[in-house]
Amino acid sequence: MKNLLVVAATVALALLSIIFLSPWPVWLGTLAAWVTTGSFCLQVMHIVKNKDTSGLSLGMWAALFFGVSCWTWYGHRMGDVPVMAANGITALLALTVIMLKLWHERPMPNPNRRRLVRMPGVILNPRIRRLRPLKASRSSRRD
Repeated sequence: MKNLLVVAATVALALLSIIFLSPWPVWLGTLAAWVTTGSFCLQVMHIVKNKDTSGLSLGMWAALFFGVSCWTWYGHRMGDVPVMAANGITALLALTVIMLKLWHERPMPNPNRRRLVRMPGVILNPRIRRLRPLKASRSSRRD
């Protein structure tokens, strides 16, 4: 029920924003840019809190980083501060997610690995050269 209320409130706020900010497209674009950037900030906070990146696609985050980096440069070249700022922050957040994913999923040495100690007269790694069938006892044979 809570999720349904969140979705309904989000749709209502989006419609109200579109209706009331339509005469000022720069303000509507600025609001959209900051809300979108905020959503990525929430994702980074979730990853830092839970330390779990197993469900994230590295390729998707790399493509997102590439895209928002290009948008950042586009905003810079066009002199569009909202596009440049929001996408620049999103690029940093995407790069943070990529680094966290690589860090949390790096191969770790096994800390519980036992070390074998040589002892005289003890074979630690026996090798079987040839398998022989077990000899059946006389009571288990049927003649």
